Amino acid sequence: MERDYGAGPRRAAAGESQGGFGALGLAARVTGLFGAVAAFGAPVHPVRHPEMWLSGAKFVGVDGYAIFGDPWEQWQTWLDWDPYHHARGLRHTPVYLASGDGTPGPLDGDEPDPHIPGTEKWVALADDDVVSVTEAVCGEETRTLSDRLRSLGAPVTTHIYPGGHSGTYGHRELRHALPMLTAALRR
Repeated sequence: MERDYGAGPRRAAAGESQGGFGALGLAARVTGLFGAVAAFGAPVHPVRHPEMWLSGAKFVGVDGYAIFGDPWEQWQTWLDWDPYHHARGLRHTPVYLASGDGTPGPLDGDEPDPHIPGTEKWVALADDDVVSVTEAVCGEETRTLSDRLRSLGAPVTTHIYPGGHSGTYGHRELRHALPMLTAALRR
């Protein structure tokens, strides 16, 4: 990008759902690559709930095992790509984490989140008011990563809100994160 398109060396990354996982995971693994990073409704500690993410991948037509392998047999690969396990790489990078808690929220729309086959255990374990088990798990992972980053003294802002995985929360959260992301491009 720098060579062919004139991009500068200052970078920021943000993404929603798997895009947030990718942005955060890359920022954590390659310290200093991004001046700031944001993840919205993202699996930020997927090794903690591998069956959720494998079920989600299958639901959208992707072979989840082809990405990082079997989480029980290739657990080291899963750990290698898990942002939580590379949190030290984010100690000096401003991070914005946002996720719904899986309960009904103002931007969810009329259609409920789809049922994802393979998540029945998580549906059964969810509180009665949870309408999006995917987002409830993302919210739990977001809290866990946020706590880890705070314990490391990392500059993290976290926003947990009522809401599911299929609403337009990513757009709203990008607007909240944008000042931090654009500031990193001016440094």
